[in-house]
Amino acid sequence: MNKTITLAVAATCALCAGSTFAAEYALGAGIHMNASEYKGVDIEVVPAPIMNAETEYFYLHGLEAGGYLLKSPKHAVMLGVSYMPLEFDAGDSDDRQMKQLDDRDASAFLNLSYRYTGDWASFGAKISGDILGESNGILVDVNAAKRFQIQRLGITPMIGVTWSSANFNDYYYGISAAESARSGLEEYEADSSVTPYARMVFDYSFNDHLSIWLEGSVRHLGSEVKDSPMVEDSVRLGFGGGVNWRF
Repeated sequence: MNKTITLAVAATCALCAGSTFAAEYALGAGIHMNASEYKGVDIEVVPAPIMNAETEYFYLHGLEAGGYLLKSPKHAVMLGVSYMPLEFDAGDSDDRQMKQLDDRDASAFLNLSYRYTGDWASFGAKISGDILGESNGILVDVNAAKRFQIQRLGITPMIGVTWSSANFNDYYYGISAAESARSGLEEYEADSSVTPYARMVFDYSFNDHLSIWLEGSVRHLGSEVKDSPMVEDSVRLGFGGGVNWRF
């Protein structure tokens, strides 16, 4: 649903390669290319610095920071705040009608997360709520991932699903009566939706400090999103890569 999650997951996979619960810190730089679902909006290219930290009590994963309410070798419960960068700038669209719509702004979300790390796979669940009042939306995400290590190469496939509340969808994909009158697009009120996704992350460690990562993701937008007159693609693709230096 948003590119910061993708960057954070990929960078965290690189950070956690062979990690333990000892404090670890990493800095890096990455770039992500995201095919926007909005009509007339070109592929978004987002360069971003990457900062990761993992301690016994606190963490920084990409653009999410928070603390551990519980942490053991297999279980972790986290409370954090993240930047949710999904937005729509009407001026970025090449579509004449889309240019008449209101902008949709990015926001910050409060996240309560659970992570289970087993011998064969890891599982995660997160509930997130908008704390800046842009959409007043709620997101719920569950996922499963398995890491394979082949000498210095790490391969992490992940599958998951995200539930988005009606408030979230209606803010980012709904069209009000006033917008409809200006643009000629049909008025639209979105309900909640479910978006399945898959992601693959590759990381390669040159030594104990330097590593690179590549990732690709695909999301199949729920019907309440893809049926919006603002949306032209039901599948959203993302690609990215970067370099990490672990201290």
